[in-house]
Amino acid sequence: MKTTRVSFDMHNARRDRRYPAPPLVITIDDGEYTTLNWSLGGFLITGFDRRISPGKPIAGTLGTPEQPVMIEFSAKVVRVGEPVAGQLAVQFTDLGEHGLSVLERILTRRMFRG
Repeated sequence: MKTTRVSFDMHNARRDRRYPAPPLVITIDDGEYTTLNWSLGGFLITGFDRRISPGKPIAGTLGTPEQPVMIEFSAKVVRVGEPVAGQLAVQFTDLGEHGLSVLERILTRRMFRG
């Protein structure tokens, strides 16, 4: 089944809406980071001090502070150190069906919380 996502912001090329909360915990190699924002398509973190080029693959795990299960992901680097030093933006290349389902549940809980 083919799906099409639409962005209503003409200045924004992102396909998915970004959410600052709840923050996700991202683990890449031995470093742990908290997201500035995230979406079903990727995330943005700060404090990343490794040297890596845009377009390169990267892998790690993600989850929420209160959720003990961490989800494995594969992604590609969209930008690093721009516009702010230490920021890393990635686009998921493989999140798996379970990972996507978990992120969708987080969004659903956030939307229907009173």
